Amino acid sequence: MGQAGVGGGQFNQASQAALLQMQATDLQQAQTIYTQVAADAQKQQTQRWKIMTDTQTKIFEITQDVTTNKAKAADKAFNAMDQYIRS
Repeated sequence: MGQAGVGGGQFNQASQAALLQMQATDLQQAQTIYTQVAADAQKQQTQRWKIMTDTQTKIFEITQDVTTNKAKAADKAFNAMDQYIRS
């Protein structure tokens, strides 16, 4: 019975070592996945920021165009009325 106990202990140590190795491998895989997810999140944040700034720029440009066009339309209306009054 003494030998069975010794052999069983070696098997138990081998099993524990294998389990620890599996846990270490799982931990490395989890860290790799976390790093990939974090990198993807950063990339998506950068893309959202670019979309937002592009949208704000476009809104500003459109607002400027509308303001300019309104001013030109008002000038044309004034000139037409002025021309009508003078003639």
